[in-house]
Amino acid sequence: MGSKVPSRFGKWMLVKRIGVGASAIVYLAKHEQLGIQVALKVLRKGLSNRRPEYAKRFLREARTAARLEHPNIVRVIDCGIQNGFHYMVMDYVDGQDCKEMLEAREGGLDWRNATDIVQQTARGLAHASEKGIVHRDVKPSNIIIDKGGRARVTDLGLAKLSIEGAEELTQELHTVGTPNYMSPEQIRSPRHLDIRADIYSLGATYYHLVTGRPPYIGESPMDVISKHLTETLTPPSKVLPDLPATLSQVISKMMAKSPGRRYQTYDSLQEDLQNLLHGNRVAALDFRETYTATEEDANFLKLLDRLSEGAVFEIEEDERPGHTEGLKQEKANATTYIAPFDRSDMAIYAEPPEEKSTRLAALSESNESPVALVGILVMIGIIIIIAVLLLTFFPSH
Repeated sequence: MGSKVPSRFGKWMLVKRIGVGASAIVYLAKHEQLGIQVALKVLRKGLSNRRPEYAKRFLREARTAARLEHPNIVRVIDCGIQNGFHYMVMDYVDGQDCKEMLEAREGGLDWRNATDIVQQTARGLAHASEKGIVHRDVKPSNIIIDKGGRARVTDLGLAKLSIEGAEELTQELHTVGTPNYMSPEQIRSPRHLDIRADIYSLGATYYHLVTGRPPYIGESPMDVISKHLTETLTPPSKVLPDLPATLSQVISKMMAKSPGRRYQTYDSLQEDLQNLLHGNRVAALDFRETYTATEEDANFLKLLDRLSEGAVFEIEEDERPGHTEGLKQEKANATTYIAPFDRSDMAIYAEPPEEKSTRLAALSESNESPVALVGILVMIGIIIIIAVLLLTFFPSH
């Protein structure tokens, strides 16, 4: 059975590729009789071959998500297997996701617009929770804003990739999500999550929307994860002083490190968001983070330190993200290792390095090598010595 993606899946014909991820490729597709446009997600064959349990879960949870009917949720219409490829069909939403919106607006969105988006997202997540579904990966790229301004949550209840711990560890760290937005309990024990984990991730997304940066910044995924576990949140109003202090308190409550101190229901969250928009008192007004890191946290951080940044899964070389279709491979059956977290998503949020000295900066900009500079200085020294010797032994008359 070949690895080439077929041109059709059932009655859905592929039109063009519109998205590429570590686990799947998304195409714009069209129903051959009805002409309806949809988004068709195809699980990478290298992944489904190596992780058959992941492929089964992909379809099982697609069928679960298909039960969701809500204006703020991207609907799953169909799923199945075609020529060995696992796929699902979803509503095609013509618009931008929030990650794209943030990339176009330095400094974040208007806080009122961001609050409206978070409110709408909370409605969709609330509906999913009523059906027993926890999203587990709420983030800007999973919230799409259509042409009419309606926010729609995507990837609801779908299987997420795992991080595998280093081989020498006595236990493996298994987690799902995206480091910039993961709740502490999702990092520690992702198998037993409830809506409060999604509320935390929605709070981290809200933070990013209003400030233009995620709540915790680091140079690696593991660095960011450790900060979610132990570091006190910097209030959004400290990042951008023009933001209302009450907004900071709402986000801080959403992102409380202890699940018991967060909003316990979407109704209570939405009530505070509504009060925030209307300038009324919010329930989070007196919230203060009181969490203190425990010995369990310290032990967990030691485990994180022992994990390589390249915690990986295997994937076919000819199915790696960003692969140009039709490109010939030097080794047809080669495999490569890729990190489950997209390094590019993390690098743009790393703290800037310390400024170089003026001279070093000049060297860097001019590509002048320090070794070459030393050589030049040595040559100048030799010339000076020769000149001194000549003047000593052959003085001028």
